[in-house]
Amino acid sequence: MSDYNYEKLLKKVKSAVTKREDKIRFQIPQPEVITEGKLTIIKNFGDIVDAVNRDENHVFKFLLRQFGLSGEVSDGRLILKGKPPEGAIDKAIDEYLRTYVQCYECGNYDTEIVRENRNEVVRCKACGAERPLYAKKEIKYSGERVEEGKVYEVEVTDVNRDGDGISIKGDVTIIIPGSKKGEKLSVRIDRIRKNYAIGVPVKKD
Repeated sequence: MSDYNYEKLLKKVKSAVTKREDKIRFQIPQPEVITEGKLTIIKNFGDIVDAVNRDENHVFKFLLRQFGLSGEVSDGRLILKGKPPEGAIDKAIDEYLRTYVQCYECGNYDTEIVRENRNEVVRCKACGAERPLYAKKEIKYSGERVEEGKVYEVEVTDVNRDGDGISIKGDVTIIIPGSKKGEKLSVRIDRIRKNYAIGVPVKKD
């Protein structure tokens, strides 16, 4: 890897670290819920929509489906005609985040929905990973410690927008230049910046 390419890749890692720290700071407003007769009102619905950075109507329709109720949005408030079960509002918002917002590779919430080849995908602005919009899986980290200079067996699970392979090891996102999705490689950890690392493929003996 040339010095130029290495420094360029290192800058990407540093940028990704900053964005991952944004994930840690990400907070969604706690729903402010009141009842008026047979109506349930989320007073700060507009603030919640702003926090998740998604289309208001999209969030609105998702919640209606989750609750099986009708409703409307008025002056930043979500008005439901009925009463969801206890805890259902928080659970539904968490489900929305997992399905439409959170990156399944690095856990970041700084994502966007884009259309590619007639399909919508969630693209992470931090690590560049993409996934089909309606794909679901558990986000789990093994807790395995990753150290500089050591060689690990990894599988490339995704490719970022720059064409670099991505693999997750423990709580570290490893960026592997020149690798392809699905490849199983031995990589030496060349540089770690908090939860991101550069992995250099090495030949097996």
